[in-house]
Amino acid sequence: MTGTQGFRHVRKRLSIPLVLCAMLLVYTMLAPTPRLIKESASPAISARTPDSYALNVSVNDFSEDGVLLGRTEAEALRRFPGEGIIELDEPRRRSYTEDGEWFASARSGQLREETDVLVLDREVRLQYADEGVQFLTDSMIINMPKQAARSTSSVRIWQAGNETLADQIYINLRRQVASLSGSVRTVYVPEN
Repeated sequence: MTGTQGFRHVRKRLSIPLVLCAMLLVYTMLAPTPRLIKESASPAISARTPDSYALNVSVNDFSEDGVLLGRTEAEALRRFPGEGIIELDEPRRRSYTEDGEWFASARSGQLREETDVLVLDREVRLQYADEGVQFLTDSMIINMPKQAARSTSSVRIWQAGNETLADQIYINLRRQVASLSGSVRTVYVPEN
């Protein structure tokens, strides 16, 4: 009998931990899931909210004598207070100089108000009306008062059947002179 009593005693000791584990398992399965987000918390609102916006915008620039210098157009614009930045969708810039006319377009851009610097991004195309020269890049900065532009990524240049690739380009828009830098490669198609 002492052997059987000893077995019963062990059996009682094992049953208490098993019952506790089973209760804990049932509790974890049936208990409600903890809330990680308080229901009373309101969704966060971006602090970057435009103070004004417009659709299908066109702005003309004139000299002191009333001569049209250029035109900036966009499908949409958003102006942000305190930043001095106007975001543009589908911006287009046309500039008229004594040496000729040039045109620039992109998918998006920013106009920095205090400096009149236009930053163009995604599918940037700049071309001269008279010369037939076209520049294509992913990003370009145009300083409108200085009439200068530079790419911040690689650029492709076309004129007639000729194509040139360069790492970067600087363009004096007033004099229509471009300086290429980095790795430059040209494919020249001779005239027949």
